[in-house]
Amino acid sequence: MSPIYKEDGTFWAAYNVCDFTTHKVLANRRLKTLSDLANHINDADSLESACHIIMKSFRENDKDIPFALIYLIDNDNLKSGIQPCTARLISTTFNYKDLHNKNWDIPDNLLETPKTINLIENPDEKYDLFIEVKRPTSKHLFLKCKSWPVHIVVKEDKDIKVLLKDGSQAVLFPIKASYGGELILSSILICGINPNRELDNDYLSFLRSVVTYVSTIITNGNIRENERKQVEMLVNLNHQKLKFFQNISRELLTPLTLVLSPLDEAINSCLQETIMHSHLQIVQRNTHRLLKLVNNLLQFSNIESGQLKAHYCETDIALFTRELASNFNSIAEKLGLDYIIDIPDPDKFKQALENEVYLDHDMFETIVYNLCSNAFKNTWNGQIKVSLYIENERNTIILEVSDTGVGIPEVDLLNIFQRFYRTKSQQSRSYEGTGIGLALVKELITYHGGEISVTSKVGQGTTFRCRFLTGFKHLPKNQVYFNKRNNELNHERHLYTKKQLYLEEGLQWIRSNKLTNKKFILNPESIDDSNNVDIGKISSNMTKKQKHKILLVEDNADMRNYLEELLRNEFEVYCVYNGNDAIIFLTKSIELPDLILSDVMMPIMNGYELLKMLRSNIATRLIPIILLTARADENSGLDYGADDYLVKPFSSRELIARIHTNIKLSQLRNQLISQQCKQEEIKQLLTSISSNILSGLDLKETLSEAVKDIHEILPCDRVFAISYEPSESKNYTIIALSKDSKVLSDTKFEQLEASINQLESSNYEDKGFKIEVGIKAHRSPNSSWSDLEIKLFQQISIQINLVFDYMTLLEEKLVNESRIKFIKAADNIKHMILANMSHELRTPLGAVMSISSSFENEELTVPQKNLNKILLHASNIALSTINNIPNIVNIEEYKSASVNRVFDLLDLFEKAIEIFGERAGNKKIELALNYNSDTLPKYVKGDPERLRLILMNLLANSIKFTKEGEIILKVLLNSSSDESSKDENFIKLLIILSDTGIGINSEVIDNWQSNLKVNELKIIQQQDGTGFGFLACKQLVEINGGEIGVESQLEKGSKFWFTWNVEIVQESYTKKASNYYINSSKILFNRLTNHNLKRIILIHPLKNIRDAITICFKDCFDIDLFDTYNEGIETAIYYKELYNRAPYCMAFINIDENNADEIVKAALKLRKIHDNDLLIIFIVFSNMTGRALLKKLIKKIGGKIASIFKPITPKKLLSHYFQNNIEENIINEEILNNLQRMN
Repeated sequence: MSPIYKEDGTFWAAYNVCDFTTHKVLANRRLKTLSDLANHINDADSLESACHIIMKSFRENDKDIPFALIYLIDNDNLKSGIQPCTARLISTTFNYKDLHNKNWDIPDNLLETPKTINLIENPDEKYDLFIEVKRPTSKHLFLKCKSWPVHIVVKEDKDIKVLLKDGSQAVLFPIKASYGGELILSSILICGINPNRELDNDYLSFLRSVVTYVSTIITNGNIRENERKQVEMLVNLNHQKLKFFQNISRELLTPLTLVLSPLDEAINSCLQETIMHSHLQIVQRNTHRLLKLVNNLLQFSNIESGQLKAHYCETDIALFTRELASNFNSIAEKLGLDYIIDIPDPDKFKQALENEVYLDHDMFETIVYNLCSNAFKNTWNGQIKVSLYIENERNTIILEVSDTGVGIPEVDLLNIFQRFYRTKSQQSRSYEGTGIGLALVKELITYHGGEISVTSKVGQGTTFRCRFLTGFKHLPKNQVYFNKRNNELNHERHLYTKKQLYLEEGLQWIRSNKLTNKKFILNPESIDDSNNVDIGKISSNMTKKQKHKILLVEDNADMRNYLEELLRNEFEVYCVYNGNDAIIFLTKSIELPDLILSDVMMPIMNGYELLKMLRSNIATRLIPIILLTARADENSGLDYGADDYLVKPFSSRELIARIHTNIKLSQLRNQLISQQCKQEEIKQLLTSISSNILSGLDLKETLSEAVKDIHEILPCDRVFAISYEPSESKNYTIIALSKDSKVLSDTKFEQLEASINQLESSNYEDKGFKIEVGIKAHRSPNSSWSDLEIKLFQQISIQINLVFDYMTLLEEKLVNESRIKFIKAADNIKHMILANMSHELRTPLGAVMSISSSFENEELTVPQKNLNKILLHASNIALSTINNIPNIVNIEEYKSASVNRVFDLLDLFEKAIEIFGERAGNKKIELALNYNSDTLPKYVKGDPERLRLILMNLLANSIKFTKEGEIILKVLLNSSSDESSKDENFIKLLIILSDTGIGINSEVIDNWQSNLKVNELKIIQQQDGTGFGFLACKQLVEINGGEIGVESQLEKGSKFWFTWNVEIVQESYTKKASNYYINSSKILFNRLTNHNLKRIILIHPLKNIRDAITICFKDCFDIDLFDTYNEGIETAIYYKELYNRAPYCMAFINIDENNADEIVKAALKLRKIHDNDLLIIFIVFSNMTGRALLKKLIKKIGGKIASIFKPITPKKLLSHYFQNNIEENIINEEILNNLQRMN
């Protein structure tokens, strides 16, 4: 603190410097809270634990968040687009008062806090009472309620500020967490506000940062919880799978045992030469194969579950391995392979080892048999070698099995030991297997403390190396046995069964190899791809044989032999080993089989590849193919083009029935194709006949070629064509014969033999000539004609006569086209004459009118003035007639030209009447368009040019023959017609044009309606005109399907009306187009006024004009109509005194140069009544005088004034905007808002 002195040295004040540290304290405190949350982001392992971690952090940092609660939203069903069902209170910063039931000690000043909130049902409260709380730097709306507004937060997805019972504050935040790449509402966080701090922008920013960290913690907790659940589910699923494998394997062993024992006795008691003995052997082999698969599966599942108990004992590994490997000597010899067993002498090998070798004999047998069996399965030529040697200073023994087989692709080497994994190579001897053999080998070697590796190259071979350690220290002590004799006895008891299971598989390869070498020379060839295949011959070969020929493709010898024996009683069966052999068989065969029965999974070429090759070749694509599959879901062969498939096991009766059905279907299909080929030949023949006749070739030569073609297509003795002129005698002339017909000269005969099938075409008559041509054919009396053959002759005869008729019609068409061209040329000349005549008449007529006009300024006598007036009137009539000549020409053109397109109907009426605005204004004629925009469609489809021409013609005539008064164009929907009989897509418009002109004589109207010529009409002077325009309009209306009429009285006016048909545009187009146009006054004027005044005053002397204006505003405003200014002013004064406020928001006033002063007085009085807050809209003629008068009135009256130039139209009233209230941007803004709502 420092003193401050005055100039005279006396004490004046003290200066004390203070440092304001509140912001620093708040920033450090809030940063600590956020840091604490950040440190616990990865600590949560579930959603619930995440919520507890968040609440713990809030309890430790309770200065800015004195309390907090968190509701969890449907934590088990969080999905995007699904409405949450419940909100559950999961954690708070308050202590438990009942830990077991999770009841928190929630203070009384808080709102009602239920543990569970049903979000589907509507809440009991409305949540609509908001209170504004103002602080020095902030202002917020707080919700006053009894319970937490969780429903509103979930529905509106925004934070809500609430007042508590004691006046303190809290904020509810929606917490969104990331689930599957989407932010989804997961919880509701309720944060209390420090009562000593203002909820300013910094405080809100801090709370939103807290929400971000909370969202991250909840997301991580949910991810970890889902991962834990996924792992638990996979572990449980794997456990169930292993349990299933064990159960199913044990369940299968019992029936297999019951099958094998009686089966062995049945085989021993049955004679070997019988069929029953061979069937029993097939059953025995496949039962042993099934037993092998079950044992492997059971052993593998025991390994996976840790229940496999090993029996390690001291073993002479060299002797034992040699004994196991020697079992494959006979197989190698019969397959023609070099089989090398490179195993040292057992005694020397044992001396070279440092320790004894301990093996589980059953496991080691499985290892050796699996590796050797795979080597033989995948080797077609070369050698297989089994080696045993020592590695790494007598501590490791290597068992090596190598071959020169098909090899393993490099991409498969990484997964070769994975369970259930099978390589994609199809070059092995058999495609059978489960994919657990090598995986089982690896697990069994791992049980011995060893390891296995593989090296391979495709086409060169594969080598498996198995490493075994000596001694027993690496083995479980409780599974090592030193009683060698007991182990050897146990080994002998089980060896025969395991050897038999593995060796029987090799015996099948021997039989398959013999079968293949016996029937086929396996050199790769392909089926001839020539397209010159006679389908008719194939079909006939298939139908002539008594026994159908079947090609059986199956790699399993037992299945192949069984199917061959099953089918050979009814079919001629040929067997092949795989798809490649089937291709070679089809290449060498003279006749194709009637059906192919093929397995799917086969080596070298599987069933799908065979099917694809057969369907891609034209010679074999029609052969029916049935696939045999062992998998119930393999029905994709139908997609490749298979005709049928059967799932193994299948019934023999069903197989035979399927074969018969598919052969019959194939025969029907071939017959249909043969008929289609004949039809195509006939079609080409008819086309050839037509083209030859039309090209001008000789008729006899053309028909002779046609007769030859018919004779080749259909078998018959002779065929000839005849021509004749229809008459009662019907004499015929032969004009063409087939090559092998009897020689006949050109003679006429009256009757043909009864055996000749006479087929004549119908009569075709033309103005130019008459001719008939018939095709006659002769066949022996013992044969008959089919319906198809009779139809063929009829088609040929009809086609020939149609060509003749076409030639006649073509000639007539050329003549008609010449006439049309002549008429068009004459019409063009007529138009040119009319145009030239119009131009030539204007010159002398202009001179006459100029001289007559100059006489008006001269001093003339009364008779002279009358004569001059008559001269001017006649000249004007003549000029008007000349001016109408181009319009008459246009009308004539539109009679023949038709347009059908979508157009704006209302805009067409607006533009048509607007053209005549200045002309009507010059004559002081009131012109208005009257329609209801809410009932008429805006966009329709039709001919707008014809409609516009009719309107222009009628409006021009009305203005021409109206000296004063009004002309009203009214458009309505015609409701008097019978709409039930019409198309719902079309509507009929009623268009009425009324004027107060001179009127038309009834005799003239009758003549017009009877279409009499103009020179026959007696028209008085005031009705001078050609009358041709009305007649042309009448014709255009009738072309459209409408009606036109006239009602008139002399000196009172006329009313022209006509109906017009238009098509309603599709709703989608109408909506799209109408977005850019406000078709109703409601939208405009609801936006236009900011006060409650909804009343308009309209002052106009003519009732029809008042009606035209009223129809635009009647749905939005109350309108008071007056024909004099005084009445309007008196009413305004009355309303002002009655309601004590301004009565009107707008005033429409018609102005005329004859009452300008009266208008000024009336406008000023209305302004005064409305306190100068009235929009005055003047309605003025569209001419120079009207514009000048408008400027004068605006200058005198001042204030808010707008104007509308006549003619009065709805569009001008709604969208021709003025100063002040009605601005263009109001409309544009409204349109944008409408578009956003519709989108």
